[in-house]
Amino acid sequence: MNVSGQIDGLLLSVSVAGVQLQCETNADFSYEIDMLPATNPDEGRWRKYIPGVQGWTLGVNGYMLLQSVGADFKTVIDGSTNGERFMLRFGSLNDVIPSWEVTGYAYLRNAGLGAPSVGKANWTLQFIGDGAFTTNWDEFGLIIDTNPIEAEWPTIYDANPA
Repeated sequence: MNVSGQIDGLLLSVSVAGVQLQCETNADFSYEIDMLPATNPDEGRWRKYIPGVQGWTLGVNGYMLLQSVGADFKTVIDGSTNGERFMLRFGSLNDVIPSWEVTGYAYLRNAGLGAPSVGKANWTLQFIGDGAFTTNWDEFGLIIDTNPIEAEWPTIYDANPA
């Protein structure tokens, strides 16, 4: 499926150890860099910083299922109580073009279950990255006009032909 413009959230998913989390309703990836003060008082009144330690988190929400299928809240909790470090992938579904993903190892930081009196039972998982994450982004189509300015029609090169 080719996507242009804005990407619908339904085209993205979270996988744990290569298995897609079931009944996921929302996912949020966050990357942060601690900024260390580097202000020299002799240089004036403006603060300066240098980048320090980096980190990342991935929060996922979903609905509870009556039985476990693949990766879900129960399998993540079971793995976490056994000290498991999870390989996470947050990115586009397999058939989405252009594709992109963020992958890395993480530990479960916290988990929660919700049982509202109206609505469906739900869960939340918050992972904290253990080391660096990697990214894999498809190159988006590149259009280059190689003709001189006076040309009536441009010659167009598309790096991602359909």
